[in-house]
Amino acid sequence: MKDMESIVFLGTNKTGSSYEGIRAAKRLGYHTVLFTNRSLFWEKKHEYPEINEVRLINMSDKEDIFLEVDNLIAEGRKISCFISFLDEYIYMAAMLTSTLCNPSLTFEALKFMADKLAVRRLLAHKSYTPFFTELSSIEMLYEKGRELKHLFPLILKTPKSNGSKDVLYVNSISEFNNGIKRLYRKHPEQFILIEEYLEGPQYLVEVVVYDKKVTIPAIVEQEVQRMDRFIITGYSLSPTLKMEELSGLKETVESIIADINLEYGTCHLELKLTNKGWKLIEINPRMAGGAMNRIIEEAFGYNLAEQTLQLYLGKEPLFIRSKEKCIYAHYIIGETIGILLKITGSDLAKKHSGIIEVFTKTKNGQIITPPRSMGHRYGYILAAADTKDQAKELAIQAAGQISFYLQPI
Repeated sequence: MKDMESIVFLGTNKTGSSYEGIRAAKRLGYHTVLFTNRSLFWEKKHEYPEINEVRLINMSDKEDIFLEVDNLIAEGRKISCFISFLDEYIYMAAMLTSTLCNPSLTFEALKFMADKLAVRRLLAHKSYTPFFTELSSIEMLYEKGRELKHLFPLILKTPKSNGSKDVLYVNSISEFNNGIKRLYRKHPEQFILIEEYLEGPQYLVEVVVYDKKVTIPAIVEQEVQRMDRFIITGYSLSPTLKMEELSGLKETVESIIADINLEYGTCHLELKLTNKGWKLIEINPRMAGGAMNRIIEEAFGYNLAEQTLQLYLGKEPLFIRSKEKCIYAHYIIGETIGILLKITGSDLAKKHSGIIEVFTKTKNGQIITPPRSMGHRYGYILAAADTKDQAKELAIQAAGQISFYLQPI
């Protein structure tokens, strides 16, 4: 084992892009080591055969992480890179890779991206930045409300928010006041970011930067539903959507990457095409999670998680299309609150034409609620077709077969 090259993963989810990264490392012939504070990966390690080794540590304590790295080195391990696909560990993994391995990742830029307020401040005068302001103290609440009342609707968010958590839509003084108080109760030590609400189609843009060269592996149309939170319920990836059709997108993306000084690394942007041009909704220092890796691979044939690994290993990522399909991912959400008794219809959904995958992540006895974050999506249907409209129709038709039986609470 000492002679086998290892890749160390800082955290993972049970499914989605983060675990796809582990699968890719195993497929490439590396010994996979997982640093985690989630005991289930040890207790049920037979369910995760792509993980060769689990090290249970306190992931919130960087000294514990450093100590475990020292242990690996003392054991004579050949570590090719450290990597994470989870927001909270990306900076640490990139910093360790740049310090102890060959690649020179732009880890300070990756760290910077995690703070939405810092990003807005840096990019404040750029044409792609929407109007924003900030609230530094709850004592300024009513004064700020009066100052902004002519600009409703507005978006409130905390600088560290992700997955639609702590992102609120407000359209009146009372909603504004209540929203600010709600966020301060959860995060009393943080500033509150206040942004204009933007109309227009929304796109997720995957970005890989190698030696300052910016590559866009995928442009995904998002279907956003505004409920208690902004929840993305659909992702559409079409080979027929060309960069040229989205005037100014490439230039905007390249400008953002240059402005945040990312020279080696990956990220994904969420942008809206408004009547005032492209506007940056947010930027995240990783590829998108959930089904995104599967969506891209089914559409184009390349595995973005694997190419991210190649970047961290110091190799130039390659994005050569081996196929071109229209893919639509329809996410399943709850409409009422209740305790899940059973789910039916998954097998019927799988038999529908064009269905690639039917995935649910719920267990009997789990409390189901209408979504208040992206984590409250309970599965997805992945469909392929010749056109994006056909793919969407097939996915939604199949989803209609799935029923949740709930006990009211």
